Amino acid sequence: MRLLFVKDSLSWPRSSGHDVHCFHMMQALTRLGHEVGLLTAADPLPEAVAGLPLSFQRTFPKRGEPADGPVPNYRWLQRKFQGYWGIDENRVRCVGQSALDMGADGVVVVGLNVLPYLGAVKGKLRVWYAADEWAWHHTSQVRLFQRHTWGEFKQALVKGLYERAYRSMLDRVWVVTNADRRAMRLVAGVRGIDVVPNGVDAEHFKPQDVPQRERSCTFWGRLDFGPNVQALEWFCGKVWPRVRAAHPDATFTVYGFSPTPAVRALVGRDGIELIPDLPDLRPAVASHQVVVFPFVSGGGIKNKFLEAAAMGKPIVCSSVALNGLRSPSESGTRLAKSPEDWAGALSELWSDAGTRVAAGTAARAWVVRHHSWDTAARTASEGLEQSLAARKK
Repeated sequence: MRLLFVKDSLSWPRSSGHDVHCFHMMQALTRLGHEVGLLTAADPLPEAVAGLPLSFQRTFPKRGEPADGPVPNYRWLQRKFQGYWGIDENRVRCVGQSALDMGADGVVVVGLNVLPYLGAVKGKLRVWYAADEWAWHHTSQVRLFQRHTWGEFKQALVKGLYERAYRSMLDRVWVVTNADRRAMRLVAGVRGIDVVPNGVDAEHFKPQDVPQRERSCTFWGRLDFGPNVQALEWFCGKVWPRVRAAHPDATFTVYGFSPTPAVRALVGRDGIELIPDLPDLRPAVASHQVVVFPFVSGGGIKNKFLEAAAMGKPIVCSSVALNGLRSPSESGTRLAKSPEDWAGALSELWSDAGTRVAAGTAARAWVVRHHSWDTAARTASEGLEQSLAARKK
């Protein structure tokens, strides 16, 4: 098959989940023998596409330039959401024309605000690489007694209406967990949904032999992303005071891009430090004895969990962090529920090097066995072939 991927940007370093899974899915599909093209708003940096054999590459026309390509066919609400996301019609028509020029069998749009790009795609499979179901994503962040979270209800309503408006344009939707598939069916009413769990590049993320910081733990991620912020607020507010009471020299280091004021307010005291915008996290993460993923909201699979496991790091996490993972009981992860559980699990791992090594070894063996990008690409490919076969009947 020939597949055109459409994404506003393919960033470097890969700071978002969409950057990670778009690149690796394209790469894995080419290993299966498919041809892949890429359409973005600007040429990606060479590092962002290194190792990706593209058979077609193009950038969108500048905003306001004359439109060229098939005229989009929108219903009223679809047109409204095109305006809501501020997408120029010349970009929409460019997607349709690029699919024709490439001779694509299908067009895969990646991200959230991308469904209007499918409006001018004629006679091709139309695929949304959503990863998460967005109405559920927002609803999960609502806390009844925390007024500042109530705005997530409005966002859930908007995203749900958006998904449902475009369901007639979607042949397949790719999500990363069964829970996301259930939510997508309920909210959007889409039926052709494939669960393609994220993988990890186990050669890039591998154990490193570096000195360990005593009684240290770490977390990383995009620090303007709601579930990450809520995880840090809960951990620093509920867990960390208990940990420091037992271990006054313990340290917690947060790495990530675009930290919000809410994140910055958590650091700078009690052994909590923030190191933003680090291009390569691997040596820094490797220097900590334990990785923590204290998620209390959000859906989808956490790429950072797979990365930590591939690096052979001991992990302590909440049940939310295990969403969508295959056979997580084999991962050697310490599952903690209450603040007391968290403090106890960290104390145990910090006090016994042998226990840390065993947990890290189990984590790497598990992720290599259950979470490869080739497996995800095969699942996606099978769904596309089913849709192509159905069209020929």
